[in-house]
Amino acid sequence: MEWQQKVKEYFVKIFSNPFVKTPLIALGIVVAAVIVFFTFLHIFSRHGKGFPVPDFSNIKIEKAYELAKQRKLRLEVTDSVYIMTREPGTVVEQNPSPGTYVKANRRVFITTNAVNPMLVEMPNLVGLTLRQAISTLNLQGFDLGLLAFAPDIAVNNVLEQHYRGNEVDPGTKIPKGSTIDLLLGRGLRNEKSVLPRVIGLTLSEARNLLLEASLNLGRVTFDATVIDNLDSLQARVYSQYPNPNPMGENAINFGAQVDLWLTQNESRIPVEKTIKEPATRTNDAVEIFEEIIE
Repeated sequence: MEWQQKVKEYFVKIFSNPFVKTPLIALGIVVAAVIVFFTFLHIFSRHGKGFPVPDFSNIKIEKAYELAKQRKLRLEVTDSVYIMTREPGTVVEQNPSPGTYVKANRRVFITTNAVNPMLVEMPNLVGLTLRQAISTLNLQGFDLGLLAFAPDIAVNNVLEQHYRGNEVDPGTKIPKGSTIDLLLGRGLRNEKSVLPRVIGLTLSEARNLLLEASLNLGRVTFDATVIDNLDSLQARVYSQYPNPNPMGENAINFGAQVDLWLTQNESRIPVEKTIKEPATRTNDAVEIFEEIIE
């Protein structure tokens, strides 16, 4: 038809005009560039291709590398420590933590347990207070073990230091991270310590508080909510025995053991209730009586 031909010629004439053709070509190039950019970005970022990081803890470094290769992750050892209770050559910590969603080729930084422990000199703790001994052991990279007590005028002062059941002399080289037991004085009049309340604390926090109170950590029990090592680090105390009595005497023998029960279920952790003092209740009654008189 003639009108179709005329319309076609009209548009050809318009688009052949350089003032129209040039901007349209530029606009087309921009649109094409944007499409190519977002397509490349989608492929490069692997949108929606995330997966959880596996748990590398407590497995040999060789197996950790194999597992990382299977999951298309890059494993990098950033530090090495020595923990006597862990198997040498195994993974101790990792970052990102297990379960974190990442994409392929992501680097995972790990800390391993050294095969050969570093030897350090045993400090002289004899004569120090318990608080000073704890600080010194931490600075030297040792852990505090059991506290034993013997009659002595120096209450809570170190009398002897022991490693693996035997007294160890200052300057003796032993593995870093070793556990050191202490013998301390308990006084000559059967002095006692004050039992702290550790409800709501993590195991590490509770143990430190008990040691500062000259007490030992007893049996530790986790409930069904604690499945792996990470859970045990995050779990909190919901019960302890002995348990402080808010209305009574909380004196306890030096070196006594305190058993703990831990959970990740916040509803199981009791909230400490504050008891209103009798004087306050009396004041409240006076105020009510005055209001009635008025």
